[in-house]
Amino acid sequence: MFERIKSIILALLVVFSVYLSFLLAGHVPPRTVETPPSVGGSYWGSGRSTLALLAPARLVLHSSERTSIVIYPGRPQFTRLWNQAVDVLQQLVVEELSRQPSSLSEWEAASDKEALELIFFFPLESEIWGPVLEYPVDLNLPWPTKRMLLVPGSKPEIYLASQGGEVIKYNLHSTELTALTLEDEPATLCRELEAPLEVSQTVYVPAEPLSLPVLRMSGEVVDQEIVAGSFFADLSLTRRIRERDGATIYSDGRRGVRVWADGSVEYNAPGVESGVGLPPAQALDRAVRFITQHGGWPPEVRLPRLTTVSPLPGEKRYLISFNQFWNGLPLAEPTLHVELSDRGVAKYQRSVLYSVGNAGWLEASSEGLEEKIRRANKLEKGDKIADVYLTYRKNSSIDEEVLLVPVWAVETAAGRVFWLEASGGEQG
Repeated sequence: MFERIKSIILALLVVFSVYLSFLLAGHVPPRTVETPPSVGGSYWGSGRSTLALLAPARLVLHSSERTSIVIYPGRPQFTRLWNQAVDVLQQLVVEELSRQPSSLSEWEAASDKEALELIFFFPLESEIWGPVLEYPVDLNLPWPTKRMLLVPGSKPEIYLASQGGEVIKYNLHSTELTALTLEDEPATLCRELEAPLEVSQTVYVPAEPLSLPVLRMSGEVVDQEIVAGSFFADLSLTRRIRERDGATIYSDGRRGVRVWADGSVEYNAPGVESGVGLPPAQALDRAVRFITQHGGWPPEVRLPRLTTVSPLPGEKRYLISFNQFWNGLPLAEPTLHVELSDRGVAKYQRSVLYSVGNAGWLEASSEGLEEKIRRANKLEKGDKIADVYLTYRKNSSIDEEVLLVPVWAVETAAGRVFWLEASGGEQG
């Protein structure tokens, strides 16, 4: 009997060993499951640095063999290369910054060598970059930066490009950038989007099909009283309205917050909608701190929007949004939105999502992508394609379950975006 028990245990150990070997070899795909933060006694959540929110949407590593590799957020090589880039950018404070005009042809010649291309989710103004990187003076760039190219060496070169393809260049003298390598980590080869499509700058898409999960999503688990208590010092002084959809409204007559059963939150303070202008970096910092105090940050987030509206002359209000990422891909719609002036936050909308598993897999391929873009006929006369990338988009299943499905996003130089199915057809 004892020998039989030993044999069974040995067999189980062998099976477990084989399974573990498959896991280590990468044959068993990891489950895309996130655990929403547990409900506690405070709605104060995890913090996030402003610099992390400005990180690129993806990187393209060019080699001297004229091959290019796309690297998505969430991977170790992305973090390592982005940190190298930040080190160089932060050392620019000791440089005599002097820019010179450049051209797309010079950019493309530089990318034929070893170089790191940073493609940002949102074209960034120098009024944001300077304070975040602690520059003593404003870079005073003529336009927002959509892409950046770092060419390593003892005297590195930095190229900046706008959404429309204008280029300027910085030559560095007291900063060194070492060689950029992936250290034999898995990578995705990419190819250029081909003619006859008009592009403002070379657009890179994955050359190989990518197997991506369709994600099942849920909202946040929250206690409505705790959420409301983060906005009002004394909830006993607020009026409460229970709605049929399970939401509860709390109001003190000047401000109001609605909390839904799925964790979504909407806060309004109409009295502070407009005020005098704030520097954009300061407005962004205030938005970041406000979100930290009222729910915190999901794991991977980027800034896709920072704009202003002026209801009256001399008044200004900022509209700031943030998009979540999964598997290195952004969600097409923002899940965090803040509107503020120098007088405070006027509106806060929060509909953060968490993955609770995979609903299946989709093979995203760039084969025939040029023809799909042409047949969609969405490009207006005179406009050009600025970027094409994979993104997640919401799609409800038959039982109203929220699913995220990978699609192609096509971004134009004029700032328009339209979507195409990753496996064929038009999204809208």
